[in-house]
Amino acid sequence: MSDFALTEEQYNEVVRLSRAYHREAYRCKNGKAYLAGCVMMGAALEASLLVFANCYPDEALRSTCAPTRRGIIKPLAQWSLAELLAVAKERAWLPSGLSLDEEWSDKSAQIGDYTEVLRQIRNLIHPTQHMLSLPHKRITKRYLEMSFEIFEVVRVYLLNKLAKSLRAAFEAGNDKGTHECKEQKSTKSR
Repeated sequence: MSDFALTEEQYNEVVRLSRAYHREAYRCKNGKAYLAGCVMMGAALEASLLVFANCYPDEALRSTCAPTRRGIIKPLAQWSLAELLAVAKERAWLPSGLSLDEEWSDKSAQIGDYTEVLRQIRNLIHPTQHMLSLPHKRITKRYLEMSFEIFEVVRVYLLNKLAKSLRAAFEAGNDKGTHECKEQKSTKSR
């Protein structure tokens, strides 16, 4: 697994980059560079998912969607946004109600589906993607505001999962510690 996970230095740099991309997106919004802001929000999402997957390496490695090269799961630092999203949805880190080829339904869409929307907006940086997806259309402030909203919902959702995991680990540690304290007291009284 050590070949899979980010090093501490890489982890810290990706955390820094996530914040930097988010700040840069605000600068783009203020400068009315909406496509650039959407690209930055997509990069912030990718960085956040890299950090999150690094916190749950066993889950990521067990995913049937984990990307491979020659039958071996690629190191996390080499995963694309699409690969991170596939794993996040499959592991229910970001639940999804729609498949990629399914028509959009507000009723069925869940948080993981909205992350795909942000990925697709981010991918409009590619000329052919833009030409085929939104011919003769500009990315407006509305797209960037939607990107910010999706990112914020994802951030809160992932942070809540981390908090639940920490709480469970802390409680398990407290139970173990309480049990050990009781054992020590009982051996001392004998």
